[in-house]
Amino acid sequence: MPAMPSLFRYLLLCCLALPAFASAMHPLSLDEGWRTCGNPPSTPAAALQQLVQPGQLLCVERELSLVATPPSTQLLVLSALAASELWLDGVLIGSNGQPARQASGERAGDIDFAIHLRPQQLAMGTHHLRLLLSMQQVPAHLTSPFYALYLVDRQDYRAALAWYRLPPLLLAGALAAAALLFLALTLLYQRQRHWAMFAALCLAAALLLVVEIWRSITGYAYPWHLPRLYTVSALTWLFSTLLPLYFYAAYRLPRWPLAAAVLLAGVALAGALPAHFDARCWQMFLAGLAASLTLNLGALWRRLPGSRGGTLIALASCALFLLTGSQFAEGGFALVVCFLLLPLCAQLLAQLLRERSKAVRAQQLENQLLRKSMQPHFLMNSLSLIGELNAQSPQAAETFIEALGAELRMLNEFAQQPSIALTQELAMCENYLSIMGTRLQQPCSLQLEGEAAGITVPPAILLTALENAFSHNRYRHGALFILRSARLAQTRVLTLLLPEGETRPHAGSGMGEQYIRASLHAVFGDDARYASEYVSEQHPAGWRLIFTLPAAP
Repeated sequence: MPAMPSLFRYLLLCCLALPAFASAMHPLSLDEGWRTCGNPPSTPAAALQQLVQPGQLLCVERELSLVATPPSTQLLVLSALAASELWLDGVLIGSNGQPARQASGERAGDIDFAIHLRPQQLAMGTHHLRLLLSMQQVPAHLTSPFYALYLVDRQDYRAALAWYRLPPLLLAGALAAAALLFLALTLLYQRQRHWAMFAALCLAAALLLVVEIWRSITGYAYPWHLPRLYTVSALTWLFSTLLPLYFYAAYRLPRWPLAAAVLLAGVALAGALPAHFDARCWQMFLAGLAASLTLNLGALWRRLPGSRGGTLIALASCALFLLTGSQFAEGGFALVVCFLLLPLCAQLLAQLLRERSKAVRAQQLENQLLRKSMQPHFLMNSLSLIGELNAQSPQAAETFIEALGAELRMLNEFAQQPSIALTQELAMCENYLSIMGTRLQQPCSLQLEGEAAGITVPPAILLTALENAFSHNRYRHGALFILRSARLAQTRVLTLLLPEGETRPHAGSGMGEQYIRASLHAVFGDDARYASEYVSEQHPAGWRLIFTLPAAP
């Protein structure tokens, strides 16, 4: 676990380094200044983007002026959906596939093609460059089969290409490992919807990164480019949909099927807008980020746990993605995923550690509650009283046994829960006061002032306070305990008034107070407070216990 943050930092640095290394390459673009072969020099020059169309055989040429002879081998890089041949100064310098006038005669070339040119071939001066492009198998609905043509130093190209591949591959490997980890945790430990959703999210992101970078790793004949683009679009849609669904599940928001349908439809609508493939992926990803940010802002407004960190992550990811502009396929996605999924992964792992710690603490509190409630003197006094009642009034003895059994049954049931409804706590307290009233042969009761509905408390905190009162006081004429419930802003305040009786010797260890404070912290963390004070002004004089709890949203 300690190595995890270091790995995250390394991946973030690699992704930050991607734009820097890409910008370190200074290619000479050759997109402009072309004329169709055979036209006189007076014919207006145009860009290849304007001249190249699907389903044609095109011959173009231009002049290339070099102000100096390059010191090392250069690469002439062509990226296009075409079979091609290139001539430099009338000499064929490379071919990619087999150009033809008909689709049946064309042998498709690779989408990315590079030709090595020695310094002698690129001596200072003017050179004539001719390009033959055959695009017979390109679908007609593609706007342009041409992507790039540039001249670049071979070493710069290799270094930039290596750093272009490294961060996405590292990130894909880390995300695949995270997907397996969270899938295992979901099956073996958590079994929560948002953990499984996060595993699927990591897997979709890893696949998308691999498919996106696949072109630069292996290369392929250009007819395979369209299936790859459709795969990228499908994975982008899947990721963009899973992302807001993850936040929806993590915050346990209501109406899950309806929300899933709306998010699926919204991202699909963004992908259906008329645009080329990269623009559609950009729109879908932005729609997913915007939906995620909206959900986090709603959770933050409702003060849901984890909403502050989730909002910061979603907001930073949206800003970072917008800063990448149109470079979605050139690294923008990998960069955003670094700042999105890796912090979420760290957040979930930290949550797992906290929950395991809370589970251990809850087990300790459960054992402490059961030990505290099974006090030998309480059981011995109760058993002695049963013997006395059985001799005097068998019916009263039976009622007392039922109350004692109900108390122990509720304690055993509630001790296994981190929190219970206040109404359940009051039922346990009233049953306990019925037992004590029978033992003292005096009325003991609890009076509620205010509302109890919708309030949850750790089990037996009020019962513990009542037990402490009887341990330190002798109530010869019975006792009336008052619980006041009030709502102040975003908190619920429970005030328990304990009347003062005759002081009785008690060698207590403060276990009851410790249990109350530890239970409140285990359930509510720092959002709950507990205070006790002696109040002589109230009638009768006694103690006032104040429980300040966070109000339910």
